[in-house]
Amino acid sequence: MKYISLLIILMFFSCSSDDEILTVKINSNPEPITVDDIVLDGATTTIDWSDAKDEDDDQIFYKLYINSILIEETTKSISTTTLAYNTDYIGRIIATDKKGGTTEVSFEFSSSKSKILLYSNGVGALKAVDLHTLTPMWTTQTTSIESHIISGNMIYSGIDGINGLDILSGEIIWTSTPSNNYNRDYRNIIADDLNVYALDAGSNLHCVNKTTGGKMWERSFMDYYAPLSIDLEHIFICSRNNDHLYAINKSTGEADWSFRLESNASKIKTNPLIINNDIYFGDNRGKFYSLNKNTGLKNWSISAPGQYISFDSSPTQFNELIITGTNRALYAYNSITGVSKWQYTLNGNTLKTSPFVYNDKVYIGVSKNGSGELVCLNANDGSVVWRFNLENNTTSSPIVFEDTVYIGDWNKNMYFVNASTGVLITKIKSESIIFKSPSIVVGEGETVIYPSVNGLKN
Repeated sequence: MKYISLLIILMFFSCSSDDEILTVKINSNPEPITVDDIVLDGATTTIDWSDAKDEDDDQIFYKLYINSILIEETTKSISTTTLAYNTDYIGRIIATDKKGGTTEVSFEFSSSKSKILLYSNGVGALKAVDLHTLTPMWTTQTTSIESHIISGNMIYSGIDGINGLDILSGEIIWTSTPSNNYNRDYRNIIADDLNVYALDAGSNLHCVNKTTGGKMWERSFMDYYAPLSIDLEHIFICSRNNDHLYAINKSTGEADWSFRLESNASKIKTNPLIINNDIYFGDNRGKFYSLNKNTGLKNWSISAPGQYISFDSSPTQFNELIITGTNRALYAYNSITGVSKWQYTLNGNTLKTSPFVYNDKVYIGVSKNGSGELVCLNANDGSVVWRFNLENNTTSSPIVFEDTVYIGDWNKNMYFVNASTGVLITKIKSESIIFKSPSIVVGEGETVIYPSVNGLKN
């Protein structure tokens, strides 16, 4: 009987245990989630994902990882964070309920492209401004007469060496000092895919390899100041202190041809404009030229009205027209014939900037004996579209980007003006006068906006 009773008891507990197991509810994992939207606003990135549905109605907790770094733990299906510009990222979101059930999603995205305004002021400070936020990014010292150049993710500047600066931080990551004569400051820098070209303070032109920093060749010039222009085979040098334009072979440093100015002209103050097989420039006696860029032979030349008037404005192109100026007037010449289509006369004011063409309009800066003016002209006929008053004189050639004109003046202002209406958007103040021209770089050099006075505007 004892054995029968024990068996009955064991059977009872065995049945009870089975019933309890059958009534235990298994936890359900949250359902899959998806990334619905990624919104980029400058460096600010907002990631929005779907709510993780849970059959058990459990509270869901989310962990957002970017490049394996935990960014945020939240109960919301959205997160905002600040990320570096110009960077590819891998994201991961893990959704977890209170009983440990999980689901997750992985995704890839790229952060915003940086948009950086670069300009130098009268004390040789090269400044970078974030155009997403209109806040300063960095400042570094540079030469007061240089024109900086962007190539890839670097900005090439010329103080105490030819320096490659990181576009986001301004940190020097590459330096070359090719001069042997203590001429350690470099200016008129220009670059191609392989090399950097720059003049030292003694007017020696250097070619430096961008990968190694090693000097490829050197050539001397006499008191050279004007900007360089470049094509696939040549560096074009317009000397301000003798009467020649030189086509320097990029491989050898030798002159493949030279052109001597006419009419007793002695200087070329601006860089030449290269269009297809031709090159355009003006001299300091009011004559404007078109040459074959491969041979140096003259296509045509034309004289501006008046005596001993200098072409101070670097030329630019609009359709079949070459637009350039003396200090008294702006001219539009037919690129094939040299015939003048229109001119805009300044009536006693002075043109000391180079024209910029954007959306069938021409933009110039005008000095007015203590004040200044940004003028917008119709590129087809030279008629005035609008004028905007500057606080002081200007020698800063304008640029236009995303329907905004950027120009500096001698009252330490950098203006942002609506390109269509001429209405001021905003302005920022510098520590010193702004007499050099700005430029803009988007991303790692994917888009670069140079003023017409820069040789890479070609």
